[in-house]
Amino acid sequence: MDYIDFTTFNKSSDTTNDALSLSLPIPANIENLSKRFSNLNNLTRILKGDSQASGTREGDEANNENALAEKYAKMSLSILESKDDPTAMEGSSSGVSTTSEQHTNLNVRLARVLNESLSDASIREIFTYLQEKVIGENDSELIEPGLIGSMNRKKLRGKVESELIRNSSYVLKEYAPLVRQLKAIETRLNQLNELNRTTNEKIVKNYEFSTEFNSKVSELNQEKQLVGLQKNLLIVFKEKFTLNEYEEFVLSQGELNEEFFVTLKKAESINENCSILLAIDNPQLGVKIMTKINHIINKSRERIVSYTNKTLNNLYSLNLKSRLITLHKCFQYLKRQMNYFDEIINTFSESRSKLLIEEFYNQIQGDLDQQQQQQRQQQQQQSEVNSQKQRSISNADSSRPIFINAHDPVRFVGDLLAYVHSVAVNESETIKNIFTFEEEHEEHVRQEFESIIAEITDRILKSLSRPIKTRIESLISSETKLSTIYQIFNLVELYSFMFSKQLGNTGNFLDTIQELVTMSRERIMIIITNRLATVRTSNVARLELNLDLQPPEWIIDFYSDILPIIDQITTPTIMNFSEEDNIKFMKSIINEPIEIFNLHLSTNHLFHDQKEDLLIIRLNFLDLILGKIMPISLLSEKVLEVNDMIHELTIELKQYELEELLKQCNLYNYYNITNMICPLEQNNDEMFDVVVYEPIKENQLYTSEEMAKVNDLVQSVVPNALIEIQSNLMKLNSPITVEEVINTSFTEFVHFYKRFNDINNEFLQYSFTWTEYELNTLLGLDK
Repeated sequence: MDYIDFTTFNKSSDTTNDALSLSLPIPANIENLSKRFSNLNNLTRILKGDSQASGTREGDEANNENALAEKYAKMSLSILESKDDPTAMEGSSSGVSTTSEQHTNLNVRLARVLNESLSDASIREIFTYLQEKVIGENDSELIEPGLIGSMNRKKLRGKVESELIRNSSYVLKEYAPLVRQLKAIETRLNQLNELNRTTNEKIVKNYEFSTEFNSKVSELNQEKQLVGLQKNLLIVFKEKFTLNEYEEFVLSQGELNEEFFVTLKKAESINENCSILLAIDNPQLGVKIMTKINHIINKSRERIVSYTNKTLNNLYSLNLKSRLITLHKCFQYLKRQMNYFDEIINTFSESRSKLLIEEFYNQIQGDLDQQQQQQRQQQQQQSEVNSQKQRSISNADSSRPIFINAHDPVRFVGDLLAYVHSVAVNESETIKNIFTFEEEHEEHVRQEFESIIAEITDRILKSLSRPIKTRIESLISSETKLSTIYQIFNLVELYSFMFSKQLGNTGNFLDTIQELVTMSRERIMIIITNRLATVRTSNVARLELNLDLQPPEWIIDFYSDILPIIDQITTPTIMNFSEEDNIKFMKSIINEPIEIFNLHLSTNHLFHDQKEDLLIIRLNFLDLILGKIMPISLLSEKVLEVNDMIHELTIELKQYELEELLKQCNLYNYYNITNMICPLEQNNDEMFDVVVYEPIKENQLYTSEEMAKVNDLVQSVVPNALIEIQSNLMKLNSPITVEEVINTSFTEFVHFYKRFNDINNEFLQYSFTWTEYELNTLLGLDK
């Protein structure tokens, strides 16, 4: 084995290499040598061996090593000779092929070993070991370039290879059990591979079979699902879009019960669901189904409408509770079909209205036989629906025709309204019994039909509105007596309240009654207005004002008619007028008569120059009004107003009597002068100061001589003054007013007399004859 090419060590160019060295792919770069000798660590272990093992085996295997060395040397020489002698190689190609193959195998194995990369430490260890082997040899012989050197080197190589082979054999012996086990495993693996192959073949066959089976099963499942889906669709379609024969029979010929309405609801839902079928490409199916279902629904609705009309025309049949429940179900269904429901309500309302009108005119016109016959029929029908107590009341009210009382307007109106009220009560109770649902129904349904009950009742009673209004309006328009009109008003207002309690606060019939109430009020106002207008333009009323100074007769007659009416009123306002109308009404009965009276006085020449008589007659007129209206609480405001008027007139009359007395005593001018200087106040003695009246001296008539004349007149007039003023006020009807006028006028006269006498004492040193006490005694004053 050539590790180094020794051709570089040739000393002469003539020396040739006897034997070719083994060509190994050893790189020239020594740095990459470690990469090539990657497995030299094993080689080192083998070459080094164990010192004991090599010692024991050295003697036994020495002969084997020599034999192997000779064998490999011969093989190497034969290879070299074959390379040098091409003919020999051609002649012995068959013999050399085996050697070449062995050489090639050895070369490959060595190359595999030597080409593995080794670390630097392993390489160092290998060369250290080689150095130890070489030490015992002759170095000079190894490096000889000739044949001897070559043989020495080959010998060294053989030793190394021998040791390497020996060590390798030991290593291989260590792996022999493992190899045997691996061969056993190989056999089992081959069996497993065979089993695996057969199993795979079976699995592949089973997989192919299962795949085919699964595909068939999947196809069958899909078909099954499709068939099931089609079946379900047909079942659902049949349930949703068709009616069976029994359901068609129930709708066309069956009884109207709960099953009928449930089936009808199903038919309507089918009709609504057909809109889905109309949206598909071929809508013919939907059109056919809708046509058939619509025909069935229309026939069912006609049956419901016919049943409802027959039941409402024969109220006696409602005695059966089952029939009433069925009727309520019909109402509930028809309520959703407004056209049908409105038609039924209109028909029912018209029939009932016609019956009420006939009965009403029979009562008014006096067809007693027909009226009594219809009453009996109505009583027979209503007795099955209404309570016996209500029927007994209505029988008592309608037991005789109203026309018998036509000569008495008040009684006629009362009987007419009582009859209408009994009819309204009966109709209201009848309609409530027909349209009132059981308690288990929902609240909104009952509330909805409560409004329908009110509407139907109003529509039925509306037929009586026109004839009732016509009759009562004609009576009110033709009546002129206030008491009669007021009694009619009370009746109409009473029944208006009763109707509102029975029928509610809204409705055409109630509006008609309210219009009659308003008409009665307006008629009273018109009568009062016309009566006052007649008095205003009446000459007879003017002639009633004469010198007897008493109130005219027309005001007494007027209040004798109107005040008893007002006295009966207990409402906050007169006849429940609004505040504005109430004020207007009170003005018409209080202020307007006073205005008319004053107008008549202003145009009467008898009182143009008679102020005293004018004041007395006005006081008498107002005193009469005050006496009439004072007991009436509703006229309390007007009482205060009239009292104020009387007070103003009384003050005027007092002043007039005082002035007349002063004129008779020739003190009137002095009275005016002193009051012009400073007003004399009766009850202010402390503030009176004579000095304030000093300007009176400038008056030329203010002298002692004039005061003496005044004193004489006072002595002649005052003793008869009381009798004269009493005779003048004798026509004044109020004694309180008479006493007040006399006392006040005389008291003021005495007061002035005293003050004026003090003034005379101060500025004229003159004093009247009579003192204040004597004057009070003569005039009959307490003071």
